[in-house]
Amino acid sequence: MSLGERLRHGPPILCDGGLGTMLLARGLPRGAPPERLTLERPAEVEAVHRAYVAAGSEAVHTNSFGASAVRLACFGLEARAGELNRRAVALARAARARFVLGDVGPTGERLPPFGHGDPARWRASFEEQGRALAEAGVDALHVESMTDAREALVALAALRDAAPGVPVLVSLALARRDGAFYTLGGQALAGALASLVQAGADAVGANCALTSADMGAFVVAAQAAVKVPLVVQPCAGQPEARSDGSFAYAQSPDAFAADLAALAPGDAPLGALGGCCGSDPCFIAALARRLGRGG
Repeated sequence: MSLGERLRHGPPILCDGGLGTMLLARGLPRGAPPERLTLERPAEVEAVHRAYVAAGSEAVHTNSFGASAVRLACFGLEARAGELNRRAVALARAARARFVLGDVGPTGERLPPFGHGDPARWRASFEEQGRALAEAGVDALHVESMTDAREALVALAALRDAAPGVPVLVSLALARRDGAFYTLGGQALAGALASLVQAGADAVGANCALTSADMGAFVVAAQAAVKVPLVVQPCAGQPEARSDGSFAYAQSPDAFAADLAALAPGDAPLGALGGCCGSDPCFIAALARRLGRGG
């Protein structure tokens, strides 16, 4: 069964958890781009993918969240964008996951009136990234952690053009206020999701910012807005600042797994479940057990 068929017909694909979380634990310096490890310490990246597969992940995300030329330009790596994306796919494939998701994150720039981002420049950058990921053989492309639905739409359009026929999933970073959900850029959830579906997203969802305890209400709200498969990847609780400037996530794997396993499919199927910041293979193994898939 293809990834697209699994998204539509279930059962939910069990994804991985936080990749950056694991790479930081393996020595990635804070502030350094995780993509650099694809070049300098590829065995570490592959080991993280393998750890998630061993925990029960059917799908792993490539180490390419920040591998668009626009974002890599902050580190002088923009000329190596294609190479970084292709190598990231090879490392994920080596872990022998059933599915490999080409990870595409935001540029790090903002649109007016909050910044001076150029959508045309973004689109060219996303097209280059999507083409490299697709040519390297990903099963789908996953636009993640988008704080502004407008940038998500730019990325979605670029990937559709760059990789026709490859499923594209889009996940937003959301805030919850007075019981309602909004993108961190201020767009209401229903309108943001509807615009993504109209533009051709094969699945939509939420990752980062929200916790597993928020996801029940998110699923209900999302199902009322759209009827495509949903992707649910919460953080491991709320981050707590440490004295050294880092953050810790205090939620237990069992509590995380219990929240996600309790989600009801409803009219829009649950296409994929996994974790985001703070989660690790222990969280995925706990979720796999709750779902009756071993782990």
